[in-house]
Amino acid sequence: MNRYIVCIPFLFLSSILFAQTSDNTLTRSPYSLFGLGVQSNSNIGTNSALGKGGIALESKNMINNYNPASFASIPEQSFLLDIGFLGEFNTISNSNGDESRLAASFSNLAFAFSINDSSGLGVSIVPFTDVGYSLVGITSNIEGSQDEFISSITGSGGLSDIRINYGYRIFDNVRVGIRASYIFGSILETENITTVDSYLDIIEENYYNGLRLGVGFQFDINDSYSMGLTTDLPTSLHSSQDRLVEKTLDNVLITVENEEDLFVTNFKLPLEIGFGIRAKPINTITINADYKMNMWGQTEQSDNIGQFVNQSIVSLGAQYKANERGFKYWQHIEFRAGINYDTGYLKVNNKVIDNYGFSAGLGLPINRKGTSMLNISYTTGQRGSVSGLLLQENYNLINVNLSLKDTWFQRIFFK
Repeated sequence: MNRYIVCIPFLFLSSILFAQTSDNTLTRSPYSLFGLGVQSNSNIGTNSALGKGGIALESKNMINNYNPASFASIPEQSFLLDIGFLGEFNTISNSNGDESRLAASFSNLAFAFSINDSSGLGVSIVPFTDVGYSLVGITSNIEGSQDEFISSITGSGGLSDIRINYGYRIFDNVRVGIRASYIFGSILETENITTVDSYLDIIEENYYNGLRLGVGFQFDINDSYSMGLTTDLPTSLHSSQDRLVEKTLDNVLITVENEEDLFVTNFKLPLEIGFGIRAKPINTITINADYKMNMWGQTEQSDNIGQFVNQSIVSLGAQYKANERGFKYWQHIEFRAGINYDTGYLKVNNKVIDNYGFSAGLGLPINRKGTSMLNISYTTGQRGSVSGLLLQENYNLINVNLSLKDTWFQRIFFK
């Protein structure tokens, strides 16, 4: 166990340094052009294979970041650690044809532990949004003339979420929790404009940071059924911008503008409310179902391209494990599957950009007790459609999480 504790500061520092780099390669989605980017596909532990759901699930053998109340279920003297990797392969389709894109990187780090027999604490750093778009070779006419110019726009970066979760067990079947998030990051956009005899480079980097609070609740109806509730409060992210404009004319570089810490309207995050249930009809199968509403329409803000609308997310997942107390390796393998539908939160040309996905995965035990797992999941889905200026994105995701569980501060007696 001590070797895990020694690794934590180094892993945590590495994740922070990675999250602060401007070239975030966790997505190549063209829809990351909108708002703060696409909502991250990174998940901790088993959630990716369960349709991105788990509001009513406990944190006995895995970290459940979906509900802070779940941290009260961490067994006493237990320590959990999760390290994640995400790979994404996309095919972008429009009326002119298809294009394939690939992105991959480490995606998350999280650890959690019990404080006593009725409470637990967890810390995680995960991507909050991802940005990675590229629009190349856009030809337009110069106003008032017959000449043309060609522009190329690229964007990269994204926001990260450092989160602290605390859960407390009020009664044997009732758990409550609170979480605090520090959301931060930057989005870099570069536009290159080329004419017959000149070049213009516009580089803008927007910075965001802010705090957000949330609460959670879990209630075990009996051994087979549980329910959960979560609420994330609305907040406003402080925003600023660095802007550099350079022009090249007759091979002479001229700085047109170079400003730092410019005022940018703060970005509002909405009220988010989630409800989930867990059912275990037989000992070998666990089913989870979630519904979440994000009140983007109440933020009264708009994107340069579209309008924010209320977002609904529905997820359903199932897990099969042959025998929790079995002695054979295969009896501890966990088989998972899930579906997810997201109505989207941005309306462009009177059409909301929705998203759906199907997932499947395995939990492969890496210790004798079957409590530490190598979790692997595959998700395939579609975002948007070929309509007007919109694109259809078919995506394939592979999430790999190393989820470790061990006991610490355990007394050893010698005769």
